[in-house]
Amino acid sequence: MGMRNTNALTPRDIGLILSYRCQANCAHCIYNCGKSYHDWMTPEEVRLALLQARAVWGRGFQVHLTGGEPFLNFPLLLESTKIAVELGIPVYLETNVGWCDDLDRAEDRFRQLREAGLGMVLVSVSPFHQEYIPLRRTLDGISAARAAFGKANVFVYQSEWLPEMAKWDQHETVSLEQYEAAYGREQAGLRFWMGFGVVSGGRAGYRLGGQIPKKAAEAFSGEDCADEMLYAQHSHMDVYGNFIPSSCAGIRLGSWRELDAVVAQYRQGKFHPLVALLIDKGPFGLYQWAMAEYDYHPLDGGYAGKCHLCVDVRRHLVAVGIDQDILAPQAFYEAF
Repeated sequence: MGMRNTNALTPRDIGLILSYRCQANCAHCIYNCGKSYHDWMTPEEVRLALLQARAVWGRGFQVHLTGGEPFLNFPLLLESTKIAVELGIPVYLETNVGWCDDLDRAEDRFRQLREAGLGMVLVSVSPFHQEYIPLRRTLDGISAARAAFGKANVFVYQSEWLPEMAKWDQHETVSLEQYEAAYGREQAGLRFWMGFGVVSGGRAGYRLGGQIPKKAAEAFSGEDCADEMLYAQHSHMDVYGNFIPSSCAGIRLGSWRELDAVVAQYRQGKFHPLVALLIDKGPFGLYQWAMAEYDYHPLDGGYAGKCHLCVDVRRHLVAVGIDQDILAPQAFYEAF
């Protein structure tokens, strides 16, 4: 893995994870966000992260402000928008609008962001969010965003789920068990995994894995992670200074505070051994190594996907104190 590749680590969409704090603990969450987190980026850290990104990638990228739920710290969200605009970086945000319990206040906040130069709002909707956020809040949040930004600049991610979600009381949360009771466990699982496109990393493999047939680790032999580790167009910088490839939560390629050095190292083909293993042999290679060297045992019942396999092996490595420099943040491994 020593071959130079000048195309490595050139994402076009950078997410700033301002915090992992969220009012929800969604079953499908890749990042294991939730109420237990309390740390937030500072405006100074936001500026530094964006300056680092611009120094490495010039003006060939956009940034999205995300979490967790970024509206839980609105002053920081607004200031982060202003910083991105000041630096000439196109900026949008992601929100679950679960905070939208006052339509007038929501419209005011969206208008402030619009006036600050925010380009677009992405609103996430799903039955997983509905476990914690009544549909009425979601619909009000979408309405408030559209009032400020116009319909064309509000993207409702997975909007096709709204008619399904509307079959229940809009003012109440709805458990996944209610969906299972309505559709049957197997059909609900197909709707969630195939219809939504659940990724088996984070909590999903554990909390939703029982809804689909699982596979033995050997089924993922030959599936490497080169694209995710090196060539993802979408990557993240988090509140703890971690540069996260793709959506591979719990893995850091290095500190975004030293982004130029991290990118230069990877473009020269100099990888951390664990990352090199994932690039070359994927989660199955990691699994074989962990079994041979660190007494990892296969998960009873198998794995919901290659990301589930990867996460479970990494949880074991963290538990035995291995590779904590690359397996971060620690809180990710405590929030299942």
